[in-house]
Amino acid sequence: MSVCAPDAVEQAVQHVLVNVDTAGNISCAPAQLNVTGSDVLITFLLSGSDWAFADSEAVVVSGGGSQFPIPSWTVNNKQAALLDCNTQPGSFSYTVTVQHVVTGHKRSMDPTIKNEV
Repeated sequence: MSVCAPDAVEQAVQHVLVNVDTAGNISCAPAQLNVTGSDVLITFLLSGSDWAFADSEAVVVSGGGSQFPIPSWTVNNKQAALLDCNTQPGSFSYTVTVQHVVTGHKRSMDPTIKNEV
């Protein structure tokens, strides 16, 4: 049964590649993720040595409301996930945060998810 819509049968997975370069600069590809379909699982894959997703709040959606009914979760230090119900169109800013495994220093970036019901 779906958290978003009990009768929903459509499910999809979309991916965002999060890269941290040697200078510590973060980039996300795509910078704006266009989501279609309902109950979409968004996976965030981290590329960059010496960087990891935090155990919690690796991805935080601003004002997501019912479109993002549960917080993101960290699958492992290089992968995080987020459920997007995508039942209402709109653009949602979110923050991706990574942490340097040696120093603990955190870096963040604010890309966008665009729901296209």
